Amino acid sequence: MAALPVPAIHTLIKEDQVSGIAIHGWTVRSNKTSILNSQEIDLATADLGIPIPEMIFGNNFLSIEHTSGFKLEFKALPALALVDQSSTSSDLIKVSYAREWFDKRSMANQEHITDVIKPYDWTYTTKYNGTNSSPQSQMQFHPESGAAIDIEQLKRPDPILFYDENILFEDELADNGTAVLTTKVRVMPSCFLILLRFFLRVDDVLFRIHDTRIYHRFETNTIVRECSTRESSYRDTRARIPRSKGDDLSLLLDSNWVSSQLPEQASQVEVALLE
Repeated sequence: MAALPVPAIHTLIKEDQVSGIAIHGWTVRSNKTSILNSQEIDLATADLGIPIPEMIFGNNFLSIEHTSGFKLEFKALPALALVDQSSTSSDLIKVSYAREWFDKRSMANQEHITDVIKPYDWTYTTKYNGTNSSPQSQMQFHPESGAAIDIEQLKRPDPILFYDENILFEDELADNGTAVLTTKVRVMPSCFLILLRFFLRVDDVLFRIHDTRIYHRFETNTIVRECSTRESSYRDTRARIPRSKGDDLSLLLDSNWVSSQLPEQASQVEVALLE
C-alpha cells in the first residue's frame, strides 16, 4: 500500500479583520475593512492628485512574507498611483475606439458621460503588480524567459488550506461600466497562487484585463510572477456569448469568462529568489 502524503504543518490566522495562514516559513495575510472615510478620502485624493474610485478600500491588503525577508504586498493606493495622469490620458479610449465612444456620447440618455472626461485615465487602468519591500536585490523580480507557473501542479485535486478574495477598489464609471481591482489567494500543501486582477468594462466600447499571478512551490527558492494584459472591443466580446444564452448578457459580468475570450496583448514572466 502506498504511503499517504505527510500533511503540511500550518497555522490559520484570524485576528480582527485579518485572516491568513502560516506555512513553510511563509505568512499570508488578507486584511478586509470598510471603505475609506471622508478624511482618508481627502488625504488620498490630495496625495494621488486624481479623484479616487467610488469604492476605495484603501486599508485592505494582501501580503505574503517569508522568514528570509521576502515581502510582497497588494494595496489600492499604490495601484492608483500608476494611473496615467498625462494631458492626453483621458482621450486614449476615444482614440482606440472612436466610433463606439462618440456614438455612445451622442445618445441622449448618456449626456452625463462628459462628466467623467478629466485629465487622467478615468478608467483607472493600472498595471500595478505588487509592492516588493524585500531587502535583498535577488528578492526583487527579474525577467526570466525559462520560468513558468506549474499549471499541472495547480490542476491537482490538492486540499485548499486557505482561500480568500479581497476588493481593493471599484468604480462604476458613471454607470457606463466597471473598473475593479481584486486579489485572490489559494494556499495548498505544496504551493500557493495569488491572482491580482484589474478588470475593466466600458459598455459598448471595450474590455481590458491586467492579471498578475504569483506562484511559489514550497521548499524551493523561486517565486514566479506572471503579468499579462488582454483587451478587445465590447462588440467582439459580446459576439462570443454562446447562442444558447439568447439575450442573457450575464457572462459579460464574469471576469473569468471574459478573460478566456480576450486575446493576449502582452505578457512577461519574472522570478525572484529567496536566500
